[in-house]
Amino acid sequence: MENQVRIYATENSFPKEGSYDLRTLEIFISNYRVILDRLITVHLGRRQVPKDLKRRIVYKVQITPGSIELVVSFIYEHKELIAVLAPEGAYGLAEILVRMLKNAIELRKKASELIRNNLPVKIHISISNSFNIGSTINNGGVIFDQNSGSIVIDDPKILWAAQLTRRPVNEIVNQIDGRNVEYVDFNTATGGIKLNPEDQDITGSHKEELDTNLTIMGRLDVVAFTYHKGAVISDGERYSVQWDENIRTKIKKFADKEGILFRVRPIIDRKRLETTAIGFHILDCDDPQEKMFY
Repeated sequence: MENQVRIYATENSFPKEGSYDLRTLEIFISNYRVILDRLITVHLGRRQVPKDLKRRIVYKVQITPGSIELVVSFIYEHKELIAVLAPEGAYGLAEILVRMLKNAIELRKKASELIRNNLPVKIHISISNSFNIGSTINNGGVIFDQNSGSIVIDDPKILWAAQLTRRPVNEIVNQIDGRNVEYVDFNTATGGIKLNPEDQDITGSHKEELDTNLTIMGRLDVVAFTYHKGAVISDGERYSVQWDENIRTKIKKFADKEGILFRVRPIIDRKRLETTAIGFHILDCDDPQEKMFY
């Protein structure tokens, strides 16, 4: 196990005898791969794993009685690639990836705890490592500073890893119910992380409407008037929107018309650990072209 990440899950979905639950098996295997691929991209400081690198990483899946066990071996052909990914070779990369995932999940746990206590999520990055290729994630990389009331991480890659692995981690955690799946382990030769049913607290969303008014121009599309929901197409981008009953008449009037001005407030998801809007609350709308004829 010197050059491997070993991922282990057990309980009724993987019985000692009989058939495995195909849906659970598929979710686990596919999301294991996505998590490791994205952690490697974070370590490289890139958005995607290069195709030539993918060919040099071997994923071996082993199913044992009463569990699913995924063993990932890292195999390299060029010395310069080893030097970039892990100065200590494949063994070093396995340690880096699991430690990075552990810190990313720990960051999300601390953020969820703040949200649960109705406290703002403030993340302070104490840059003790370079963000460039080859920087490492130190032990104890996530702490809560009581004095500043903020979460302190020692490398910006921890935040990036938490954001990029959010969806596949959620997919796996949501399967851990203590009955069909008891727990999941991510391990290397020296340590790892264990996920239990109580870790489902990090999943889901915590929407918050910001007290900031913006104006966007676009077309209201795919409208569900009954539920006060739809989408606005603006500059080729699609944004989810919602509105209150008091502007329903206006919304109907301007639906599917180009060049409408929408006064909105951005909605963010605090559990995503970012301030990018996931949607907008429409406060009012107007057609500037109508005024040209008065």
